[in-house]
Amino acid sequence: MAQASGAYLVGDYASALMHAQRAAAAGEPRGATLAGHIELHGLAGAPDEEAAVRWFSRAAERGEPDALIILARLAQAERGGLSAFQARDFLSRAAETGDARAALEFGLYLMDTGDPARAARTLEWLRLAAESGHPPAFTEYAIALDQWVHGPNDPALALPWYERGAEAGDAHAALQAGLIHLAGEVEAADPATGADFVEMAAELGLPAAMGQTALLYFQGTGVAADPARAVSWARQGAQAGDADSQFLLAYALATGEGAPIDRREAYLWVLRAGQPGATSLAGDPARAQLEAALERALDPAVAARVREEAILTATRY
Repeated sequence: MAQASGAYLVGDYASALMHAQRAAAAGEPRGATLAGHIELHGLAGAPDEEAAVRWFSRAAERGEPDALIILARLAQAERGGLSAFQARDFLSRAAETGDARAALEFGLYLMDTGDPARAARTLEWLRLAAESGHPPAFTEYAIALDQWVHGPNDPALALPWYERGAEAGDAHAALQAGLIHLAGEVEAADPATGADFVEMAAELGLPAAMGQTALLYFQGTGVAADPARAVSWARQGAQAGDADSQFLLAYALATGEGAPIDRREAYLWVLRAGQPGATSLAGDPARAQLEAALERALDPAVAARVREEAILTATRY
């Protein structure tokens, strides 16, 4: 197996395949998994999904979780001669090996099936993955506890796992932890801690968290009010395409709160906040009101040019 790994690392995939096949023949499941990987991705010739499945199946017979997980994914996509119904068995066998990644994959698979009869088992697999210290499982388990329709919908249970996910660098977990603290609906809630988590999510690059952080600094919620800092975060979120951030930036530029008044730029951002998109504020009355006020304040020719600019740059935001 060492020869197979060494050849693979230097890019000699033909030799890696040969040595991996020999290792597999000697009973080494990692050799079979590596041979399957090389065949699947065509690293030593043309891709051969059926050959890959044969090698992965050989490794799976010896309980190799990586091979079982890959077989499950191929089955879900109905590749290599596999059928979708086989995925559940592959994942179940992988999870039973005690592998945290497999426990997470199996838990997520069960969540996707949406069967309430399996809710307790689903949560158990996700819990095992999280308690094994697998970072991606922290957030997924928290979501299952907090938001999954068949879960307990208990933010107090979810909060410690969101916090662990945040500490592991997951921006979405940080935002959710922050929002739970700020909502004050759990005993451990603390606005300052919530603000810290929301800003952590913003620092990790989550556009929605940038808008939330800007709002906290505008309102002085959990932090000392700081309009200039609020505008800085709003601008970052706006440039990243978050509509709430775009609206907050437009408001600041229209009113001079935290930034010099610039009604032309404010009009541009309020228009962008209303453009179609996942976070669009097209139907928001406050946005529409600000748009109308800025349009009245601008010279009609200037307003027309800004509207044209907003349309021309729509794909950027």
